[in-house]
Amino acid sequence: MKKILTLIFILTLTLSVQAVTKGDRTSGGAKSVVSSSRTLTPAAQRKADAIYESLSRSYAQGKVSADGVVDKALYHKVWSPELAERCLRLVSDNNPRAMAELGLLYTYYKTAYMFPGHEADGVRLMETAARAGNKDASDYLGVYYNRMGDYKKAAQYFEVAAPNNNPLALHAIGGMYDSGHGYKKNFVKARDYYRKAAMKGHGASAAKYGLELQRQRYGGIDMPGAFMWLYIGGDLGDDTARSNLELPLRGERFGDDAHTEFMRHALALGDAWNANYGKKFGATPLYIDGFKAGLDGYSKAAKNGDEWSLFYLGSMSFNDEFLNQNDELILECYEPLIASGKLPKNVLALVYERMAEMYRNGRGVKVDKAKAADYTRKAADYGSLAAYKIIENIPD
Repeated sequence: MKKILTLIFILTLTLSVQAVTKGDRTSGGAKSVVSSSRTLTPAAQRKADAIYESLSRSYAQGKVSADGVVDKALYHKVWSPELAERCLRLVSDNNPRAMAELGLLYTYYKTAYMFPGHEADGVRLMETAARAGNKDASDYLGVYYNRMGDYKKAAQYFEVAAPNNNPLALHAIGGMYDSGHGYKKNFVKARDYYRKAAMKGHGASAAKYGLELQRQRYGGIDMPGAFMWLYIGGDLGDDTARSNLELPLRGERFGDDAHTEFMRHALALGDAWNANYGKKFGATPLYIDGFKAGLDGYSKAAKNGDEWSLFYLGSMSFNDEFLNQNDELILECYEPLIASGKLPKNVLALVYERMAEMYRNGRGVKVDKAKAADYTRKAADYGSLAAYKIIENIPD
């Protein structure tokens, strides 16, 4: 990693700060898992049916355990929550994990619409699993009741499941402290819960954490940290994070373009207006204040092995956003993350997916189809939809 500082310096020497110019290359595992089989082609539906029938036979023959069925269901959930639901129903009569995950499918806003009329069943399943000691079920119930506005009940379930550190629950608890619903309003605690969820790979929490690092009332201002976590939130699929970075979703470069000039004029007008009240606007665009000021610090942290800094820098370079694309830098950042394996699975899914692309195409390394296939398999195992479709040969 000794080359990281030099590479960063070279890449940013011209300050050619970039926005997204190449379409959405975010891992499917980092985005919403909503992928209804109702929209599948007939060929893809036949594939889903075949997967279900094969798993059903294996379970009936004792070749796959109940927990193995749940693992398979969660793997296939990346592609089709409806296929996952069919698999979970195979074992949901006596397996608390299956009950909890099936209950989540029936009640979570990103999947519940696929199963109309099953909300009450979902709550019952999660309550049964929670009584059996499944802490994920308690977390999911807390998330459900928080969304339903029953904050007292949500807090009760979160208290039961607190040691489990489920990112969905941590995000919801952060929102409750932020709003004062269910818990006494506490901005510092809100930010801490968003931070915990962000560290577990929850994209929306990373975005919230980044936003709150910009505001004094949440425990102090850290603009470089705000930029990093907003960027990571965007890389993990939260589109609002990109908007909060003042990034256009497609196509523009920063530097001397119209968007940058608009921001500068807006800030100048703000300064002039506030000068009448004896106080300047006191702000600069986040991409300048956060990115430029923080880059050297995160480069040093990456050199010292900080894994989130490595992911941050490697991803900006891979995506050709803010850092110019440089294969040597990407490898310097991503290879230690693969060796460690400590980052959350959905984050590692992106790393494996991108490294597979590099080995498949010979970017910075010799072409190695076997290694590319191995990395693609691992990306699929960790929740990458793009990798899953390759490995499982899913029809379009």
